[in-house]
Amino acid sequence: ALELIKINYGIEIDIDAVPLDDPKTFELYQQGKTNGTFQFESPGMQKHLRDLKPDKFEDLIAMNALFRPGPMAYIPEYIDRKHGRKKITYDLPEMEEVLKETYGITVYQEQVMLLSQKLAGFSKGDADILRKAMGKKQKEVLLKMKAKFLDGCLSNQHPKEICEKIWTDWEAFAEYAFNKSHSTCYALLAYQTAYLKAHYLSEF
Repeated sequence: ALELIKINYGIEIDIDAVPLDDPKTFELYQQGKTNGTFQFESPGMQKHLRDLKPDKFEDLIAMNALFRPGPMAYIPEYIDRKHGRKKITYDLPEMEEVLKETYGITVYQEQVMLLSQKLAGFSKGDADILRKAMGKKQKEVLLKMKAKFLDGCLSNQHPKEICEKIWTDWEAFAEYAFNKSHSTCYALLAYQTAYLKAHYLSEF
């Protein structure tokens, strides 16, 4: 596509330098016209895009991470919170800083890692062990980590019932949790294809 654009218009596009807030590209996502673009072209995804009306790159990163078995159940809630139809809530006020960009919903493995450090005083190493145990469904390791998480939360004066709920939510989410860095790479490549489709349809 880039070669054809150069031949047809004499324009050299540095695809890694295209603006990530291009209105025309987001219009394409908001209308669900994503056939032929990377990662976002299934009919289910197109429907969610029309409901979500993404207007920032972070929305694409989140949708890419959420659109898989398990987290998919959170998509309607994510959309309602973005558009103010549902209140953005946090189980604990301390969680806002980490979950603000995803409207109070845990979407990425990195958020679990940061929250385990923030709420339970996990070291970076412990947080990474937790991420791996969740990803690989290591039940014995998770049992140990749960005890450590609850002890850490209690010593930081967080209510036990709420921390139990947070852990249960994490366990349900963890089976399919995605890491944000991975999702960002996918979303960037997807956005670049959508940018070309939006601006240079025939060459694309």
